[in-house]
Amino acid sequence: MTLDVLAVEAFTEGRLGRDDAETQRQLDAALAAARGYCGWHVTPVNTGAQVTVDGTGGALLALPTLALSAVTAVTEDGVELDVDTLEWSLRGLVRKPYGQLWTTRFSGVTATITHGYASAPDFESAVLSAIERGTFAAGGGETPRVIGPFQYASATSAGSLFTDPERSVLDRYALERMP
Repeated sequence: MTLDVLAVEAFTEGRLGRDDAETQRQLDAALAAARGYCGWHVTPVNTGAQVTVDGTGGALLALPTLALSAVTAVTEDGVELDVDTLEWSLRGLVRKPYGQLWTTRFSGVTATITHGYASAPDFESAVLSAIERGTFAAGGGETPRVIGPFQYASATSAGSLFTDPERSVLDRYALERMP
């Protein structure tokens, strides 16, 4: 599935139409909130993304991704590194050769990477569920779901745009929280 206005229209059974500008706005807001919660792009694959991170001063550097597929350039303290000498993992960890340490400077490393999942159906469903629930409606408040004569509000935690089940899905894609 691709997260686009067609997916929103299908998920909401036409309540939010593909041609309505509000549908795109809600999709953009929901994706921004989910990506912010997770701390990275997640989906789809993003080629040529530039990320800037603080230097760790240690042997490992963590890039903000859990699905790294290529490292095409790295600059440390303004100096271009030879990416062919770097080791990196799918989880975004990067190591320099011979145990060399990374800079300690804030925003000291910039990398150009390809990362993200081509498809993440559970992540996408959590985003669509939040949109369908009305979390990102223009009024900012949640629209209760009406079933017959009853209205139901979702089980969201205080300060969260996502329900507990949605957050449990998003947690699988979230970067480790840093102090």
